[in-house]
Amino acid sequence: MSANKLELGQFIHWDWGQNYPFGACMAKLMECLGGDTSLYTYEFFAGLAGDDFVMCYGDNGKYNDCVSVCSDNEAFLAGVCGMIGLEYQLVRHDVWMAETKKYYNAVRRYIDRGIPVLCAGVGKNGNYDLLISYDDETEKCHLSCGDDVQYGSDIPFSEIECDLVFIEHLPMITDLKAVYRNAVMQIPTRMTSDVTLDGVHFGADAYRKWAADIRDGRYDRYTAETFESWEHWCIYLCNLATNGGHGESFLRRALELNPDMTFIPELIALFHENDKVWNELESLGGGFNCTIETLHDKEKRAAIADVILRLAGTNEKIVRLVSAYAY
Repeated sequence: MSANKLELGQFIHWDWGQNYPFGACMAKLMECLGGDTSLYTYEFFAGLAGDDFVMCYGDNGKYNDCVSVCSDNEAFLAGVCGMIGLEYQLVRHDVWMAETKKYYNAVRRYIDRGIPVLCAGVGKNGNYDLLISYDDETEKCHLSCGDDVQYGSDIPFSEIECDLVFIEHLPMITDLKAVYRNAVMQIPTRMTSDVTLDGVHFGADAYRKWAADIRDGRYDRYTAETFESWEHWCIYLCNLATNGGHGESFLRRALELNPDMTFIPELIALFHENDKVWNELESLGGGFNCTIETLHDKEKRAAIADVILRLAGTNEKIVRLVSAYAY
């Protein structure tokens, strides 16, 4: 019998605005592979993913955190990894579940080499984790998104609900300027993505759908006992607030590398409109402490919806601004 656990410490910092585990997991994985930690940061991957820029909304019984969570794992990883020449092997949940011994052994080999395995969640919580341990005696593995105090867990390998993503080499980036340029230029595409099969909207449509659902009484079906504040409300507010400026460092780096992208200061200013809306929602009782009583009140919720709806117009301005840039 044998066991091994990678001691990676805390590698996500919620208080820095790192709200989406994909970026944290990828940055730590690149570090484990010997990558440049000044390049492969949380912000780098959150920018590539669009997590720091694009609003997501869906009333579908899932945690609709961000682009990396709401997108199909295979298509999402193909897009992001393709931008930086990162090779990987994705094994769908149903595939590895049919051959658990084979893939458990694969996990063991990676961990014994000091390389965690990326887990792309499926089901209600579609977030990302790193699989960082195995124990042959207990048959449990340890999952971490970088915060073991709140979210680390030991779980039998056969009960992990995720697609497995094996990455053993660093990306092959030949033109960093183009990587940043292309990431900025994809923002309109991500903001205008089609509604997913499970009903997630993006960009301006996400704000419109959320506002309409508030007005039309989505929250009437919840009581004080059944209203889950984070899942049903705060998760969208977190997305909105994060879009207010956490991606600014990525955009400024893009401008530094591509000084011809002169529209970026205006783009940053448009994203900061989210900050104004967030503050207004707080004053209306629609902030992180929003209560179900507020959302049951037709006048109060209409005022909240009106403020949220303004960001649909802001998103449309962002799409037009970036799309007008030719290169």
